[in-house]
Amino acid sequence: MGPKRVWLETYGCQMNKAESESLLLDLARDGWSAAGSEEDADLVILNTCSVRETAEDRVRGRLGHYRSVKRTRQFTLVLTGCMAERLKGALGEQHPEIDIVVGTFQKRGIVQAVRQASGGLQQLRADGGEYSFAALHSTGGPRAYVPIMHGCDNFCSYCIVPYVRGREVSRRPGEILAEIRLLDERGAREVTLLGQNVNSYLYEGPDGTVSFSTLLAMAAAEARTIRWIRFLTSHPRDLSDGILEVMARDPRFCRHIHLPLQSGSDRVLARMNRGYTAGQYLERVQKIRSALTEAAITTDILIGFPGESDGDFEDTLALMETVGFDDAFTYYYNPREGTPAFGMAEALPDALKLSRLSTVIERQRGIAARRAAQRLGVKALVLVEGISKKSPGELLARTEWDAMVVFPGPTTIIGEFAEVTLQSLSGSTFRAEAI
Repeated sequence: MGPKRVWLETYGCQMNKAESESLLLDLARDGWSAAGSEEDADLVILNTCSVRETAEDRVRGRLGHYRSVKRTRQFTLVLTGCMAERLKGALGEQHPEIDIVVGTFQKRGIVQAVRQASGGLQQLRADGGEYSFAALHSTGGPRAYVPIMHGCDNFCSYCIVPYVRGREVSRRPGEILAEIRLLDERGAREVTLLGQNVNSYLYEGPDGTVSFSTLLAMAAAEARTIRWIRFLTSHPRDLSDGILEVMARDPRFCRHIHLPLQSGSDRVLARMNRGYTAGQYLERVQKIRSALTEAAITTDILIGFPGESDGDFEDTLALMETVGFDDAFTYYYNPREGTPAFGMAEALPDALKLSRLSTVIERQRGIAARRAAQRLGVKALVLVEGISKKSPGELLARTEWDAMVVFPGPTTIIGEFAEVTLQSLSGSTFRAEAI
């Protein structure tokens, strides 16, 4: 039998990326190696996202592509992740090219399912099953993800996540620390602690009771080669003073917090079931700025929620200016079947949503440019990630506040830290000079 080669495509969030890395490790132990391209693969896996309709549309496009490829050669096609969990058996009827469907809770069973594949559609999913964390979620490199919790209990009215990821489960602290130690031994320079609502982490079990702020302190104590620690994604309601105090005491915690706003209107926030007001959000921002000097704050902004008025939209623009976000992921509302917002009246026309989104994007570009300009001339520590695609003679790096930097330097420092002076801006990317 020849070599077994796998091609894995990941869509969506950092949790999916971490789970894909752990799946590649499982497959490697079973004799699989990474294919150089999809054309060389005996096994193709699509790890999918369901947060927005556009994410599912991308996957459907890829499924159509692989349906065509299957007419000329044989390979096993696996669909896993949140889209698989949401649509379940309907996928097999709509897409006969799929050989195996694996829901969110059974990703760890993919290797066994592939081993036992014998023709016909196989379905693996666990209704209400408990999520299983892998021991390691990184195949190597200076940056690594460490999932610490899974699922969400917030049930924001627009969000499909609690229905495809399930309720919150906090991972045992001992397992998290063991993974950090392993990454440390392997030379990781940065770790990002992951959860759908990471700062609501609360473990109560054989390892005692551990809150997120306590876990942060424990994680920092384990770090040796790891110099930077991040976490994603925070809910404004759960970003406690204790978390900020732990971060302020230890420079290994990156001065960057991603704090999704979604809307600047109290009326819209209530309809979204976000659990805070615009004023309470601003209070958290002030706490961050007070505790963490020069911290970058990035966010998510959702435009065009049902019933969003001109006044609600203006409230969002005003709050953006008040906070001064360093960056923002902006998107317009996609109805997701199965969520409370799906049946809400007062749906906005797509043209209006797109117009408002365009305004938000332009406004945020101006805000981000002003924030970035304030950092010109500053000395910054960066983690070098590789060679710049746009400028092959320069290195691509990232600051602790998650800004991209390019500068001339030797390829021998890829994967290491370097100190640079930020000299100019090209769009949202800093151009720098090594010190």
